[in-house]
Amino acid sequence: MSNFLVVTLIALLPLFWANGCATQEDIQAVRRERDTLRAQVADNKASLDDVRREIEKVRGEVEEVRYRFDRIAKDRGGASPQLKLLEDRIAALEKQLRLRGEEAAVPPNAVTGEPPLPRSGEPPLGPGPVESAPPASSRPPVTPVAPGGSSKEEIALAKEPSEAQDDYKLALRALREQQYDKAIQQFRTFQRKYPNSEMDDDAQYWIGESYFAQKDYNRAILEFNDVLKYRRGDRVPAALLRQAQAFLEIGDKTDARLILQKLVNDHPNSEQAREARDRLQTLVR
Repeated sequence: MSNFLVVTLIALLPLFWANGCATQEDIQAVRRERDTLRAQVADNKASLDDVRREIEKVRGEVEEVRYRFDRIAKDRGGASPQLKLLEDRIAALEKQLRLRGEEAAVPPNAVTGEPPLPRSGEPPLGPGPVESAPPASSRPPVTPVAPGGSSKEEIALAKEPSEAQDDYKLALRALREQQYDKAIQQFRTFQRKYPNSEMDDDAQYWIGESYFAQKDYNRAILEFNDVLKYRRGDRVPAALLRQAQAFLEIGDKTDARLILQKLVNDHPNSEQAREARDRLQTLVR
């Protein structure tokens, strides 16, 4: 009887072994599915983090614009109608950028492939109702400023830690090579890694120049506006001039004149103020 039991068990061993192999294959398949799901979750988390960072940046831009114009109004004993119009203009640009970001997250129409239509009651995205831009032949040519490494910038950069210097130079190289999206990303990374750096205002200025070079003038206006918060920086006159030029490029001569006049009033001895005076004379003709 015992011999029969032994023979039976030996006969069943291959079945047990086959079941064991199938179980191992199932476990491996489950593990692969788990790894795939983990990768998808990580990708979704990274995308969500990017959206959150962009939202925080827009919030910071709005707060900075509010602070700036509140300060101007206080200095002048109340906001003038022109300043109020400029504040409304920048607020409109913020709204347009926010709407673009929201609509970019919505996939195109699955049937037609067309982008989603604007929301009901919302104006079409664009520069909005502004004065007609002067003919191209009557406007001085405006070209992006290539980073040439001014003496002040080089002196300030030499004081930075070696790692910060390397990161900043990489961003400048991308800008010189006209890799504008890459330059923007690298300058923003520099600002996050070195929030107390003396080069932060320079990085912010080059971000504005990168958008200007891509002819994204609305975004350039906002980025140059961020340069103005660096009150001890030396990029403010250049940022104001560039901001005025961006307004001219979208046909907004009123706000361009306002910015140019502010540049002349606040920084009368700067090189940019001399150019601003020339531009003002051209605009009043």
